Amino acid sequence: MTLLTAKEVSSILRLSPSTVYDLERRGELPSVRIGQRIVRFLAEDIERLVRERHFESEK
Repeated sequence: MTLLTAKEVSSILRLSPSTVYDLERRGELPSVRIGQRIVRFLAEDIERLVRERHFESEK
């Protein structure tokens, strides 16, 4: 099980870290909470999301 930070996820999805947190708060990105303040994302969940939703950057 590999846990990723919001910064790492933002790099994969080509989004800003604040957008990653917004998506997490809205329930659109699955996350793992460690305590009340620490949020991490399972690499497997992000990989599956990329395959299913085809997140791509808008250039």
